[in-house]
Amino acid sequence: MPIILFFLLVAVWAAVLLPSVMNARRRRPVNAATPSRGRAARPSGGARRQVLARRRFALIALAAGAVLTLIAAVVTGSMVILILTLVFDVMLALYVAILLQVKQRRYAGGGRPADVDDEAQVRVVGG
Repeated sequence: MPIILFFLLVAVWAAVLLPSVMNARRRRPVNAATPSRGRAARPSGGARRQVLARRRFALIALAAGAVLTLIAAVVTGSMVILILTLVFDVMLALYVAILLQVKQRRYAGGGRPADVDDEAQVRVVGG
């Protein structure tokens, strides 16, 4: 029975995620450029590393929680733990969606990632 629920969970995730991903790719032109909204204030190198470390830790914790609760649900056969697995899955999906939205906004603002230094850019002038 738990294996059937696991496959049902995978099928529900596929049914929810695949159409939205395919539609987003189909609607967006290949060479579309996003309009620039100006430059936002960039965090310092140390602050940026701290933010990335917190994001990485949260992502790892949610993924580990989802996997561990799924293993516990399969081993014990408990429906309560399986529901907890679904809660972890939803939280993980929302967190990944938020991270992707942040990444998309960062690239849309200036056309390149915020961690690229302006002084490090090399421009060839003349021939």
